[in-house]
Amino acid sequence: MKRKSSPNRIVSIIILVVFVVVGFNMGRSIFGDNAKSRLSDVTNLLVAGVDIDGYRTDLILFVQVNNINKKVSVLQIPRDTRVQNRRNDKKINSSYFSGINTLNNEVESVIGMRADFFATITFDAFREIVDALGGVTIDVPIDMNYHDPVQGLTIELDKGRQKLDGEHAMMFMRFRKNDDGTGYAMGDIDRNAAQKQFYSAVMKKAISPIGLVKAPVLYSTIMKNTTTDLNNAEVRELMFDVFTIGKNNINIYQLPGDSKYIGGVSYFVHDSAETKALMNKYFK
Repeated sequence: MKRKSSPNRIVSIIILVVFVVVGFNMGRSIFGDNAKSRLSDVTNLLVAGVDIDGYRTDLILFVQVNNINKKVSVLQIPRDTRVQNRRNDKKINSSYFSGINTLNNEVESVIGMRADFFATITFDAFREIVDALGGVTIDVPIDMNYHDPVQGLTIELDKGRQKLDGEHAMMFMRFRKNDDGTGYAMGDIDRNAAQKQFYSAVMKKAISPIGLVKAPVLYSTIMKNTTTDLNNAEVRELMFDVFTIGKNNINIYQLPGDSKYIGGVSYFVHDSAETKALMNKYFK
């Protein structure tokens, strides 16, 4: 028998929504901006997670917020995606060393669509967001044991379904291989699948009643750990758009292609025809 929502529960949800709306409006006075929004009905955003040395992007996402069709579409672009460029390094993740515009150019050369705005986010943000949400439940696909004293990076996770706090969620996101060289069987393909699980878990919780209550904290965390050409009002507007659209209309896709060795170097080689078809179907 289907459980019905009680009147008290419905009232509570309405109060939460009102709280979020008021909180976002109060943010104007707290963060002090009255800038005019440059967002359109369809906004494309390039999101890059920056590694510890600030030279490379450990994750690359092309995000489209579509207020016409009420959908959010996210494309994962593997960090080892091979691109045609004049640099010696043909992996897309190293393009960030030459600036965010270079990264945007190379993403556009791969997917045929350009971002209107960008946001680079540190891995501290992932840790703080997860902690603010009270942790996220993840199915860790393999044992993860990696230690890099140079980066100060320690990853120690056991295989299996478990609730991760911010620190361990960051380990999960950053894992590539174990100390003995073993790791994901399909390289970047499996890594992106694991990261997709993380994004889905975080978004599901962020748009839940818990996430609504934590909206001001999430906003503050994002702004503190992000470099972007969006102004504060636009960040709030995008966050509210995502809340409004809801988790059932947020879809995450992976760049079509396969892992290959070229000249002794491991790359992810995208499939141009399948990429074009995917962009035409799911991205406006």
